[in-house]
Amino acid sequence: MDKLNLVDKLKENADISYEEAKFALENNNWDILEAMIYLENIGKVKKPEVSEFYTNTYKGTYDNTSAGHVVESVNYKEKKSYYSKNDFEGFFEAVCKVIDTGNNIFLEVSRKSRALIKLPITVIILLLIFAFWFIIPLMIIGLFFEIEFSISSKRFSSDKIDRINKIFKELSIGAQDIVDKIKKGINNG
Repeated sequence: MDKLNLVDKLKENADISYEEAKFALENNNWDILEAMIYLENIGKVKKPEVSEFYTNTYKGTYDNTSAGHVVESVNYKEKKSYYSKNDFEGFFEAVCKVIDTGNNIFLEVSRKSRALIKLPITVIILLLIFAFWFIIPLMIIGLFFEIEFSISSKRFSSDKIDRINKIFKELSIGAQDIVDKIKKGINNG
């Protein structure tokens, strides 16, 4: 927004003259919010009924020597509540990031190199939370029927995924060894 529009907007909202609006904006680095606070503090504009303001910007004091006034910043809520609000927002963003990450990592279920199903890890985790008594035995039984599990992702390094897939491969080989021993025992007995 150009300076002329800022002056007009402040003039309309504050119900002051053009010169007063221009002076307030010039002395507050053309920040319309700071100019409005300045006008409230010198008594040109009536302060709002609510005395709390929130911002993520500088909260220090501003010295306006040309007008002969010192404008102090609004006393915000105590730092403890300010930080706890931001901590909650940070927590929410972290949860969203974890969900997004889980949606970009897939568990592939295959048998004899033929893909049967491919599900995001987020879905697998939800299934494990709500139906673990069904999913875990199903996965273990699947290992004995030559079902193979692997992880895939385009977003993450192949080193980590390769390590996880190596563990899945070892589990599959271990299950097949057990199946082979059972078959030999049945054939011999």
